[in-house]
Amino acid sequence: MSRLASPQPLRASSSRPAAKAKPKKQSGPQDRLKARTLFFRRVKRSLQPGLWVLGSIFVVALLVQLSHKIPKAAPVNVAPTASSSMFARFAASLGFRVVNIQITGADSTSPQAILEALGTAKGAPIFGVALDQAAARIAQLGPVQSAVIERELPGTLLVSITGRAPYAIWQTSLNGTTKFVLIDKAGDVIPDQDAAAAKHHNPALVLLVGNGAPQHAAALMADLANAPFIMSRLAAAEWVDGLRWNLVLQDHAVVKLPADDEQTALAQLGKLQNTMALLDRPVEAIDMRRPDRLVVQPFPKDAVAPAVKSADHT
Repeated sequence: MSRLASPQPLRASSSRPAAKAKPKKQSGPQDRLKARTLFFRRVKRSLQPGLWVLGSIFVVALLVQLSHKIPKAAPVNVAPTASSSMFARFAASLGFRVVNIQITGADSTSPQAILEALGTAKGAPIFGVALDQAAARIAQLGPVQSAVIERELPGTLLVSITGRAPYAIWQTSLNGTTKFVLIDKAGDVIPDQDAAAAKHHNPALVLLVGNGAPQHAAALMADLANAPFIMSRLAAAEWVDGLRWNLVLQDHAVVKLPADDEQTALAQLGKLQNTMALLDRPVEAIDMRRPDRLVVQPFPKDAVAPAVKSADHT
């Protein structure tokens, strides 16, 4: 007797439609934009090291410039370190070299002497110049009072000189030889200067005679500034015995000022000039050394008074 196979259960057919395959998404403009963005990001990353180097050089150069604009309490002589020398050479390789040196205010100083004291030359690394030390060397030159040096990047050094203005001419003696030298207002000798040329350039420079005269000249000149009737006739001023002044006029008359209160004596002399034209008379000496007495010594009758002439002692 044969077995009949049991029929398989029939599955109910689903009423939902079969799912359709999704179409493949095509690349649009947004995907292309992302590709460009990725490209520029790669370029930016490749340029970053170079930008950092250039940015660092710019910042360091800016800080160096600002550091020289800040006033310093006192210059400190610091020897250049290996790192600063390396930076100067590295900056020089990028073009920071001395190309131009501009000097202003050096009317009475040799430009060659200034360049030698500066200690650099065209083509040298501009950051290799120690500005404070170079300015100190230039200030040691005789006619120079002070110097300021600045960098104007990429390749210019600006050297500003303040000279020592001639204040008077001092007649002195060296090894028995008479010399005429210029002095400044402080009474210090200005070396390496031609007194005759200075007198020609400025005829108002007064001739001083006597040991210690330069140190007392400023006080005398301040008093004479209020006595133009003397200044227009003055040929020389002699410092006598370390105490007082004799004023030698262009007609060789001598006004002997007191040791104290010379300003009052000059005021008295001004009154005499206004009332009786004393300085226009043939007078050999006017002695004002004593406050209660004025002695006028005329030329002797048998002597001829010298003619008034312009003094030229240099």
